[in-house]
Amino acid sequence: MDVILQGLTEAQTDAVTHIDGPLLILAGPGSGKTRVVTHRIAYMINQGVPPSQIAALTFTNKAADEMRARVEQLAPGKSVWMGTFHRFCAQLLRRYATMVGLTENYSIYDSSDAKQAMKRAIEAADISTSHTSPEQIATTISNAKNRLVTPEMMLAATKRSGPTMAARVYPVYQQQLLTANAVDFDDLLLHVALLLKEHPELRQELDTRFRYILVDEYQDTNLAQYAIVRGLSINHPNLSVTGDPDQSIYGWRGADINNILDFEKDYPSVKTVRLEQNYRSTPNILRAADQLIRHNRRRKNKELYTHNDEGDAVTLRIYENGYEEADGIADEIANAIAVEGFRPRDFAILYRMNALSRSIEHSMRRRNLPYQIINGLEFYQRKEIKDLLAYLHLINNPKHDVALQRVINTPTRGIGTKTIAYLRSHADRHGIPMLEATRQVDQIEGLAKRSATAVKRFVELYDRLAIKATATLEDLIRYIVEETRYEDHLLKTVVDGQDSSAVANVDEFITAGVEFDRYHPDDGSLELFLEQTALVADTDAFEDNTDRVTVMTLHAAKGLEFPRVFVIGVEDGLLPHSRSKDTDSGFEEERRLLFVGITRAKERLQLSCCKSRTMRGESRPAISSPFFNELPLDEMRRVESELERNWFDEDSQDDYPESWDLPEEEDDEDFDSEAAASVKETADPPFDESCQLPEEELKELVAKKKKKKKAVLGLKTAADLMSGPSSIPVTAYREGNLVRHGEHGEGRIVSVTGRGPKRTATIRFDDGEHRFRLAFCELELIDG
Repeated sequence: MDVILQGLTEAQTDAVTHIDGPLLILAGPGSGKTRVVTHRIAYMINQGVPPSQIAALTFTNKAADEMRARVEQLAPGKSVWMGTFHRFCAQLLRRYATMVGLTENYSIYDSSDAKQAMKRAIEAADISTSHTSPEQIATTISNAKNRLVTPEMMLAATKRSGPTMAARVYPVYQQQLLTANAVDFDDLLLHVALLLKEHPELRQELDTRFRYILVDEYQDTNLAQYAIVRGLSINHPNLSVTGDPDQSIYGWRGADINNILDFEKDYPSVKTVRLEQNYRSTPNILRAADQLIRHNRRRKNKELYTHNDEGDAVTLRIYENGYEEADGIADEIANAIAVEGFRPRDFAILYRMNALSRSIEHSMRRRNLPYQIINGLEFYQRKEIKDLLAYLHLINNPKHDVALQRVINTPTRGIGTKTIAYLRSHADRHGIPMLEATRQVDQIEGLAKRSATAVKRFVELYDRLAIKATATLEDLIRYIVEETRYEDHLLKTVVDGQDSSAVANVDEFITAGVEFDRYHPDDGSLELFLEQTALVADTDAFEDNTDRVTVMTLHAAKGLEFPRVFVIGVEDGLLPHSRSKDTDSGFEEERRLLFVGITRAKERLQLSCCKSRTMRGESRPAISSPFFNELPLDEMRRVESELERNWFDEDSQDDYPESWDLPEEEDDEDFDSEAAASVKETADPPFDESCQLPEEELKELVAKKKKKKKAVLGLKTAADLMSGPSSIPVTAYREGNLVRHGEHGEGRIVSVTGRGPKRTATIRFDDGEHRFRLAFCELELIDG
């Protein structure tokens, strides 16, 4: 008992020693809430509460693992159920699957599987997507499930005006899931919530079994999650929730801040404890966060304070453009590592939109700074791993149509898209899984004999694999790889053996099977492994034991902390996001998002904005975020760029040196694929060599930007340079203009891209198309 209560504050002790009855813990950022929750579980066990009656629900596997480890230290050998909402519901659903039309070996569709199933449902419902998209329909259906709206309820609600496209697709999609013996992530919550609502005896049984429910991050719960924990806390209302309304940032995916704001109305006898002491940040950082969030109206008031040293002032830095912002931050990190003894893992760079990572990545790579981007391509989402998982899914659940469509011709075995369409059509007509349709291939009219033979060979392969279903996971995976000759397939797709990462990933997947067998010698099963891989959360990708600078979105940063934090792009339209400003609730959520970003910092914090920023290839003036005016500016350190702004013409304020361009062929596993695509999209392709300014001279020209030194090529001023050799401003050249070139003759401008000295025109001449950098090329404008 002394160990459990030792070192706790009065407020923490108050929360830890509460056992029976509802409890609301309002936990400010960095207030030690995980410590309070785990110590409370240990205290309850110490006071005689059976561990089997306690369930602790979290939002990430990482949080659950951390809590489990701490409880094990305080109460060794006491097994308490801990895990995410989705994992909790998945295990309940295994036990009661037949009550919702499933069998216990049901499959969990991940987001990509669900997307494929949705497209098939849209096609089966004969819905045209000319005025919408499958993603929009999927989002509407997902939101409906989170609000516990069934297909029948959605159809009834749209009966008067006529069913919407989503209302028509929803029942088809759900029926296809049942036929496939599958659920999507939303179904895990929906099925359990409806089970508790429609089966009072089951609800009462589970209420008794889990007498003490503890929920972490309660402000992030949606209506379905709310219904589940409420349903399990009627006979025994020992519901304890921990959270902070000021950190509710997931409204866009269904989280309802009212769940925590109205908790005291739901349980009038609730005990409320406020954890207001911050152990993480300096007073400077905490005051900035506190003054900002006080502008929100929908919140529970807390008086945040800390006993930490005052620390450095929060920095508000205004850069000239996004490239200078990225370079400045990278230089500061590199200097702190070289001079002050910091490690790369001490730094985090946070942003509102993933697109902002591109310039950061460039600067980090150019300085050889190691970094990790959170929410990049997950291991279990890589193509080769998805292929092998699909084989496992089909072995575990023969009704898994999405898995079958993925593997039936992987590796290639002569079964094309037309053949798959025949199989799918036959399955839909007869209401059977596609694997069953493959066994009836001789009954499918119009299918070529050669295609039917190939399908039969696949069925024979599947039957051989299915015999191994009860083997150890390691043996099963190895058998699949060998029987399908999957590694040979990977090696054939690699050019000259240059990339072995796919084969290495397969080896790593086998290792995952070995580890699973080791940790589950008695209770290991294929469906348990597939459940674990399906429920890996995005935020579980964060590696806190790696020595890298962390680059991530503000949403992904929640729950983490770093000695030094840079929040970039704090500009109107980015933070707050342009789509959020139409409603008070959206605007307040954006303010909470910045609050979360600020409170990730322990020692130093920098917020930055730019005077101009390039988005979608265009440089535009940027306006600082209105949230800046809500910060204690009088005690913050303000630093503004001193770059000259008249060096180029009026369009060129966000140009950057040639060294920013990545070679087209550059490829790096650590480089985010989405960001890489963005780089290739905006990078300049090669242009006509006869008009190219020598590389070294261009670099020197940019380097002398601040000093206004005499320009190269005999031009007296930068203005002369930007007018070009013909004294015509580069902005005068437009698409469609007729021009004359000394070597190629007359031609028509096809397109114009870039700004400043990189403004480039593609011109069609009689001898073909050529590209010219306009600032350095002799062109005569014939018609303007």
